[in-house]
Amino acid sequence: IIHDNKIINIKEFMLSQIDDSYPCNFDVYDAADYGTQKYRKRTIIRIHKKNLTWFAPQKQKHITVRDVIGNLPSLESGQSSDIKWHFAKKHNDKHIYWMKNTATGKTALENEVHYPQKDNRKIKGFSTTYKRIEWDKPAPTVTMANGSISSQNNVHPGRKLKDGTYSDARVLTILEILRVMGLPDNWSPPENISENTLRHVIGEAVPPIMMREMFKGIIKS
Repeated sequence: IIHDNKIINIKEFMLSQIDDSYPCNFDVYDAADYGTQKYRKRTIIRIHKKNLTWFAPQKQKHITVRDVIGNLPSLESGQSSDIKWHFAKKHNDKHIYWMKNTATGKTALENEVHYPQKDNRKIKGFSTTYKRIEWDKPAPTVTMANGSISSQNNVHPGRKLKDGTYSDARVLTILEILRVMGLPDNWSPPENISENTLRHVIGEAVPPIMMREMFKGIIKS
């Protein structure tokens, strides 16, 4: 930022505005290390009075995608279930075809035959696009574009079928996203909210479990 006609970083600016009676701690935390089922790095600034102690949170064992969504029924594009918020978004046939032929943890861009293409030319993209997430790791960061197969790390891990293809050629359902975000199944957003808006809001959210762990460190001296 520009302050007093000089370019300084946010840390320098904040320290220039806060006196010594308020200790400041600037750290980068990954939500996956603090009870959340997905990776998400955020800079957290802990500012407190000198008569308080604010300890950093303790790292925890990682929770995997399998741990939180592995018990949910399989769904293909456009299918629904009897479980609230567990319904599959409808995708176009090409995306479904490419992802059915993509293994868990892989991107369709790596496919030798069934790769994303347009006008008979292979589509180029980042290695995180058209990609299935992995079962046995925390989920990747949930973004605002979590409803798009062609965006980053959005496709269900899937399970290998007898014909060699993979199930669940779709993005995560709303319920699956809630679970990897650390939100409860009974979380109740407004009933009239659209799916796309809800996906956008969740993608912008701060992981609540990480913040709960963060605030546990506040102890009065």
